[in-house]
Amino acid sequence: MVETTTIDALLNVAVRYELYGVDFIRDFDYATLCREYNGIGPEWAGAPIREKTTKWFSLFEPAALIHDMRNYMSDGRKEAFDAANLEFLANCRKLANAAYPWYSWRRYRARFVAHLLYDFVDGPGGWMAWRECWEKRKERIQGDGASRSVV
Repeated sequence: MVETTTIDALLNVAVRYELYGVDFIRDFDYATLCREYNGIGPEWAGAPIREKTTKWFSLFEPAALIHDMRNYMSDGRKEAFDAANLEFLANCRKLANAAYPWYSWRRYRARFVAHLLYDFVDGPGGWMAWRECWEKRKERIQGDGASRSVV
């Protein structure tokens, strides 16, 4: 679980660069954002690997926050999966463009890395994670319905 200061910093960057989906994540409270954001990398990789990849690719953390919340709210549909991944790529490209001037080789390297990250989230492992998030969300929805019916 990350600290609220980290989430706050990521949200500030997302707002500053007008990332796609920033309005979507504003609907979540800090406790949910802190709990669900796990950095850059798949859940199965474990915290030590995610800490390293998050450090290496920190430029893209605001995009990863939005993408993690899209996964958290997964509806299991392929169309929504594709849209979430394309949004992630577009946000990574925005961040790369904002970080470096158009003539810098670093900008093109960052955009190349953005496409590598997109290929990773859009692959079979990403689809499996999307479906697992949908299963967890269905359980949350059923749990909420059960608790409401008791009251």
